[in-house]
Amino acid sequence: MPRSMTGFGSAQFDDGKYKIGVEMKAVNNRYRDVSVRMPNMLRSLETDIVGVLNEYNLRGKIDIYINFVDNSDNKKQLSVDRNLLVAYYSSLQEIENTIKKAYKKSKFDKISLVDLASYPGIVNEEDVQLNLEEIKPLLLKTVKEATEAFVKMKEIEGENLKKDLTKRIAVIADLVGQIRLVAPERLVNYRNHLMEVLNGLLAETDIEESRVIQECAIMADKIDITEELVRMDSHLQQFGESLNAKGNIGRKMDFIVQEMNRETNTMASKANNANIAKLVVEIKGELEKIREQIQNIE
Repeated sequence: MPRSMTGFGSAQFDDGKYKIGVEMKAVNNRYRDVSVRMPNMLRSLETDIVGVLNEYNLRGKIDIYINFVDNSDNKKQLSVDRNLLVAYYSSLQEIENTIKKAYKKSKFDKISLVDLASYPGIVNEEDVQLNLEEIKPLLLKTVKEATEAFVKMKEIEGENLKKDLTKRIAVIADLVGQIRLVAPERLVNYRNHLMEVLNGLLAETDIEESRVIQECAIMADKIDITEELVRMDSHLQQFGESLNAKGNIGRKMDFIVQEMNRETNTMASKANNANIAKLVVEIKGELEKIREQIQNIE
């Protein structure tokens, strides 16, 4: 069954300690191109995340967005740069001594510990190392759930595409059937036209039937589209079978449409009939609509 190359899926996880949100979306692309946007603290798990997608044989340009919130206790720590603290304090003492000597002052407002701690670089906030072994299964489970929702949407859209393509293939099959009915008339019309021309040119001369038959045989060979009709039937059957096949079928269907277009062009060049020419134009119109649709199929 065909799957649409476009789709969207999401999943969330929240146990109070960790909160994880995953969103996936995809647009048309001939090959698979996966982009993962996630916090740097989880970047080492990117290969595992892409590995989840490998289970689903996906194509298209796939963007994955991951949000992560750590609500665990003591996730932050404060550290003191002791060397910098001593340097600040020594500098403040030097400033105090210098002012005392210059202005003969003996009393100064003493700097508080709070003021000293507020100086840049004295107190620093550090992230505690995340327990990735604990987070990994939770993250991958959420990614898998988002992927399954993503695939489900692609399958729903694919089913709608299948219905549309089935109708269009049926239309083409009907048009090919009409061409098959009209095709024999061309030779009869050609023979009648040939006889009219010869009778006009050779009114007083007997026309050799064998010569007329020979000319008709030559024309019959030139305008014969039996092979093209047989191949069109085969392509239509293969296309219908592809709609029910598993796996990535977009490329195969694209190839079949190219082949049908080729046979249609050949029939157009051999048409020699206004009705067939009209039917061929209708077939080409349906094939173009099908080609546009299958660009969105994996």
